[in-house]
Amino acid sequence: MLDERQLRCVECCGGELNSELACRRCGKQYERAATGAPILMTAEDRQWYRVLLDSENGGRMQASYEARRNENWRRKLRPPEPVYVNPLAPALPAPKPGTHLWIGGAGLDLPAFINLDVAPVAGVDVVANAAHMPFATAYFDSVACLALLEHVPDPDRVVAEIFRVLRPGSEVQVVVPFCHPYHAYPADFSRFSRERLAAMFAGFANVEIGIRTGPTVTMLTFLIYYLKLIMPVHGGSWIRGNLNRVVVGGICWMIAPLKYLDVWLNRLPNAYVLANHLYVLARR
Repeated sequence: MLDERQLRCVECCGGELNSELACRRCGKQYERAATGAPILMTAEDRQWYRVLLDSENGGRMQASYEARRNENWRRKLRPPEPVYVNPLAPALPAPKPGTHLWIGGAGLDLPAFINLDVAPVAGVDVVANAAHMPFATAYFDSVACLALLEHVPDPDRVVAEIFRVLRPGSEVQVVVPFCHPYHAYPADFSRFSRERLAAMFAGFANVEIGIRTGPTVTMLTFLIYYLKLIMPVHGGSWIRGNLNRVVVGGICWMIAPLKYLDVWLNRLPNAYVLANHLYVLARR
């Protein structure tokens, strides 16, 4: 649970906030989203994320999340994702004692984590830019940052902030794409090699970098994106879109079992050159 006494001003970089979300140092006054979550962004960040912060857009986003949660029967009819997760990769972060941060968890059910995101929707505890985190130094026992760093313009700054808010001896788990198609939320800036990750996390201890999803996942994912490029499933006429959806879906069902080739391929010493996603496990 969020202890708002640990919140800090992002305008003056560290001033404590009172119960009204006013900075005791510089006097900056922050507001809350309709969900009650504090919106702790600099003026520049608010401008950058203005589309997400707009109440009308936020309402549509919330409705979209709710619709996805309530369409379980449709999910059962969808083709399986072409994803085989390397069993040597760390398991997804799970609830445990302490204070834990999940960065970019809008739309996820994360009751055991403080959920930070730029989208002011239900379930998000703090609306903020991960490059300017509004938390006291050494506040968290762990940080999860999964499939987020590619969506920020300055991932090195986010990693520096993760280092700052972690307690000494605490752990961060990161997942990033390497060979993966463009996917915007709200933008897509970067891909990460092992060498770049090693440089980004050089200040951490016990840094482990490995394959989360491997070469076959890469090839199947690009194939599916290619099919959707030439046979769009969104936009255009309703008939054509649904026909394309049936064709692409059928192909996805047929090729999905190929992902298990990565049971073997992930063990090869050079598998990382076509890895779909890499993981980082590091200690402060």
